[in-house]
Amino acid sequence: MKKDLSARLMKKGLSPRLCLDCTQLLSSDRSVPISELHTPAKDCALCKLLHHVVLRYHSEGQKRIDIFRNGSALKIAEGGPRILRLFADLGPSINSRNDIKTEPPFLQAIDCSPTGSAPYFQLLREWLRECDQNHICGKRKPYWPTRVIFVGGPGTKTLKLRKQPYGPEQKNRLDYIALSHCWGTLTDEEKEQFCTTKDNYPLRSEGFSFNDLPKTFQDAVEVTQQLGKEYLWIDSICIIQKDSKDWEDEAGLMEDIFASAYCTIAASRATSCKDGFLEGNPRSQYVQIQDIKGRRVDVCDFDNDVDEGPLNKRAWVLQERVLSRRTIHISAEQTYWECGEGVRCDNFTRLECPPGKQYFVIDPDFPKRLTASGYDRTVEFVQFFFEKYSRCGLSYESDRSTAISGLVKRIEGALKTEARYGVFSCFLNRLLLWKRSDEKKTAPIVYPGGKEPPSWSWMAYYGGIDFVSTLRFRVPNSEGLRFDTDKEAIISKIRQFKNCRLEQQEKEHAIFADQERVGSLWFDMAADIESKSINCVVVAMDDDAKEDPQKTYYILAVRGNQKKNGYERLGVGKVKALYVSMESDIGKLV
Repeated sequence: MKKDLSARLMKKGLSPRLCLDCTQLLSSDRSVPISELHTPAKDCALCKLLHHVVLRYHSEGQKRIDIFRNGSALKIAEGGPRILRLFADLGPSINSRNDIKTEPPFLQAIDCSPTGSAPYFQLLREWLRECDQNHICGKRKPYWPTRVIFVGGPGTKTLKLRKQPYGPEQKNRLDYIALSHCWGTLTDEEKEQFCTTKDNYPLRSEGFSFNDLPKTFQDAVEVTQQLGKEYLWIDSICIIQKDSKDWEDEAGLMEDIFASAYCTIAASRATSCKDGFLEGNPRSQYVQIQDIKGRRVDVCDFDNDVDEGPLNKRAWVLQERVLSRRTIHISAEQTYWECGEGVRCDNFTRLECPPGKQYFVIDPDFPKRLTASGYDRTVEFVQFFFEKYSRCGLSYESDRSTAISGLVKRIEGALKTEARYGVFSCFLNRLLLWKRSDEKKTAPIVYPGGKEPPSWSWMAYYGGIDFVSTLRFRVPNSEGLRFDTDKEAIISKIRQFKNCRLEQQEKEHAIFADQERVGSLWFDMAADIESKSINCVVVAMDDDAKEDPQKTYYILAVRGNQKKNGYERLGVGKVKALYVSMESDIGKLV
């Protein structure tokens, strides 16, 4: 992110108010053992913050943890995970001309207003006002969800579930706020109380009590009221539960629901709808350093608070975050504002994003920035996002293809391409080259009604995936790989291996020709497969060895499936071209 701290800034000297160990840590590349920090004799806010964060990485029996500075990042040992990041305000001095400090730079712990207080809500309103007046993020297309909750003004305790609150012209001038949250584990009784069903829908339309809601929903109502808005969208209340038709209809509208919301409240600290996110929050944990020119340097933990927080481990939430034009992340440590202009913290620090993954994520008109960045960056982001998504949790694994459908639809339209089961036709070859990310074999997900994705799609299986990483490869046009008119199938040339055998070696299978290793295969599922029954589909090849028989082919391992009248995917691999037959048959991957 922009405003990363330069080494030059930190080496200009820190005052005695920063303890000696922290001074050495920030002013050089030496590591400092955590045991030397946060001793009772020290009154150093940075020591305390470091100690608090490092506890997440401490394992029982571990005697020593070293903290190491690498540029603007504080890490656990050289090459270890980043635990904190330093940000500098490189603009004008925070001191007025009439109040120039002559004393040395200093360190201070900033004590912000706690969440839920009047000054806290005033800050949220100011963030929105600034964005409404000066950014493009506030412009939304006219849209109104099927249902919204009428919450009224501050203090209103009777809520109503409304369908179309006013006429078409009037509703387009109204705003609603969307909640992004973790459901958590609920009993059947709690589901009946908290969720909308066919049975309680009429009563909720007439009016229901604020006190009937779980704490996270109550907090969302309060934030909505304090922001001066009267309407709130919460999935489990605005979508009729245990109604497959309503759920299917509404799931297809997620793109519009979050993209058209005035803003999204992300309950980043809550692991369930019963936790709440306003009360009980500690005051923001960060430290501010001032250099000799009066410029601020802030130490905060956005990555862990938001990106690695419990909420963003949920699959549905990744889509909600990208599609939202602006989001208020209320984490356990701090509150963050995220819009197309960057990220603001409740310590008044502003973090701007240079072109990169985060820059694309906060695009209020996603994926406009992404598609403007070119082919390579677009496909790299798509691969990154699918990898991250595949590792996220779902209450129902059969939602794997649905929980990202709004985002896929948005990218599909922007690229003017066709998408099927997490694969875009314009990136067909690259997105077929996925493999399981862990050492355990995966298993197929059972979808209701027999609606399983085809075997070539990563959406058909449990677990995380990684795409085969290759900086330079060429798509062989001669292979004719393309979507079939049958939505489930891909047309391809089916080839055979030449005199090869397989030998399992830990996570992968080695391909041998005589005694020479000529390639590798990664099977998707555990199976006792004879090498003679395996065929292959050439998906890509080395870009710099067009006529060399030793060049590498990137392949899918496939096997005939008579029931499906085609070939099913078994895994992915690479092999020297010399050991793949030139002869081929046209077949269907199903």
